[in-house]
Amino acid sequence: MATQTKTIVLYTKKENCPDCEVAKRFLADHNIGYESKDVVENRDYMLELVQNYRSMSVPTLVVDGQAVIGFKKDEYEELLGL
Repeated sequence: MATQTKTIVLYTKKENCPDCEVAKRFLADHNIGYESKDVVENRDYMLELVQNYRSMSVPTLVVDGQAVIGFKKDEYEELLGL
């Protein structure tokens, strides 16, 4: 069975975001590579998040254009096919 490559982005911030840490740990525990976009370090990422996904919350996980706002284990598993 061929492995399908997904585009995975996690909008996050480094400080004062316990859910961001949980989301990062979840992805690491499942050996899932992703692009991390820190919305505090780069304001353009916050604009992307708002314009493309109508979210101002982190973490927001985006897989092939579908977004899950906040850390929701069941939704992460479904979106990632786990």
